[in-house]
Amino acid sequence: ARRWTVTDGNEPKADDIVPLARWLELKASGVDVSAIGASIDSDANPAVLRPYLGELSVIALRFPAWKDGRAYSQARKLRYLWGFKGVLLAHGDVLRDQLLWMSRVGFDAFHMRDDQDVSASLRAFALYTSFYQYS
Repeated sequence: ARRWTVTDGNEPKADDIVPLARWLELKASGVDVSAIGASIDSDANPAVLRPYLGELSVIALRFPAWKDGRAYSQARKLRYLWGFKGVLLAHGDVLRDQLLWMSRVGFDAFHMRDDQDVSASLRAFALYTSFYQYS
């Protein structure tokens, strides 16, 4: 499995994820950004990413607090409305109890909060076999 690192973007390398503004700077300066991802905060409009969806291999959406659900909406738009095919990474205040619901809106990679048990978290995907909401 690929391991992405969310950074400030000062000296990015392959498999780093940098703020979108930095990604755009790198791209404009001729850097090969095919292995560098972009991140946006939960208060950003995800539509700013639309022109670049075919070029981005990973987009990181930040959860500043577990109770802040704006990144769920961002993920849903990116994946299902706008057809993003790359990796959607949830990072920040990401807890085991959120994983299944995050995957249902399009997230397929997660940086768990440090106090979360990764093995127990993986079991979250087997909790339910059917859902009553539309998919």
